[in-house]
Amino acid sequence: MKDVILKAKDVQKSFANNGEQLHVLTNVNMDIYAHDFTVIMGSSGSGKSTLLYALSGMDKASAGEVIYKKGNEEIDICKLKEKKMADIRAKDFGFVFQQMHLVSNLTLLENVTVTGYLNKNKSAQETRENANELLDRMGLENVKNNLPSRVSGGEQQRCAIARAVINSPNILFADEPTGALNRKNTTEVLDLLTELNEKGQSIVMVTHDIKAALRGNRLLYLEDGDIVGELELSKYGEKDKDGNPLQNSKAREAQVNAWLSSLDW
Repeated sequence: MKDVILKAKDVQKSFANNGEQLHVLTNVNMDIYAHDFTVIMGSSGSGKSTLLYALSGMDKASAGEVIYKKGNEEIDICKLKEKKMADIRAKDFGFVFQQMHLVSNLTLLENVTVTGYLNKNKSAQETRENANELLDRMGLENVKNNLPSRVSGGEQQRCAIARAVINSPNILFADEPTGALNRKNTTEVLDLLTELNEKGQSIVMVTHDIKAALRGNRLLYLEDGDIVGELELSKYGEKDKDGNPLQNSKAREAQVNAWLSSLDW
């Protein structure tokens, strides 16, 4: 039985719009499991990003609970004061967005290192060594001393992922991380996320891209602010005891497409 790391209970989110309340999330109930690659899909305007922000504490839900399970502790992040929530975002959660939000006047290495300094349990030297190792592992060893403007979009996004995981977050949240990338860079970033998940990283990703969604082992479908569909898959690229793929890519894509069609995607 899989361990729940994050639980949403009757989560609602509303925004004021010209004097009226716009209800974006309506009583969302869901579990996020440790070590899963969870993908949230849905049509434009369904509330995917709003749900991700509520789950991650980037924005507070209007009602309901979001329970983060840290060891034996259960924390309702909806009730936390901003200072405590900021601490959890810095140390326990990692974030990757469609726009990389790298600091333009810092090198790739400096962008990652500065975030690592938030972890007070490591020395400055350990942090710098960790940042260097991460960037090397992500294929950025030859450009890590460049400014963001001097590297490709895919390289910027890989740097953003390194920045997101340098403090070993319990959950990595990704909001359309390949939305601004070309096909080659998209594949490289998805391969990297898949590798992180294979090593145990819990990932929650919002996407509208079926190719990206195939990397997940659990797909959730959001419609009109509520979860209306779920699909369980094997781990991407998982093999049986004889080393054969449990599911080839075409069969996996056909299964996901059939599921989406049943939901009027």
